Amino acid sequence: LRSPPRCNSQVDAPEEGWQGYTGFVPANLMDKAPSPDSAVAITCGPPIMIKFVIQNLQALGFADEQIYTTIENKMKCGVGKCGRCNVGKDYVCVKGPVYSWAELRSLPQEY
Repeated sequence: LRSPPRCNSQVDAPEEGWQGYTGFVPANLMDKAPSPDSAVAITCGPPIMIKFVIQNLQALGFADEQIYTTIENKMKCGVGKCGRCNVGKDYVCVKGPVYSWAELRSLPQEY
């Protein structure tokens, strides 16, 4: 049996009564230093945060195939018709919006 997944939610500007993690995600990630053994990391948020989270996950030893993120900021119509979400051969609204970092690295540099 596998143990249940651990999910850490945090905010950088908490409202009164918030009991979860507070601060910048990349810094807290390094403080927690999760092990990549038998793990996957899933992150979503602003692109600049995702960039630094992925760098930190790689520094902790996570392989590209263990890191998942979203690129929903590229979507508009949501059904693959407008073409706004086209990245390389993929329509994000059809294929994604969740991609492994290995998949994202194979997409064209303009993304």
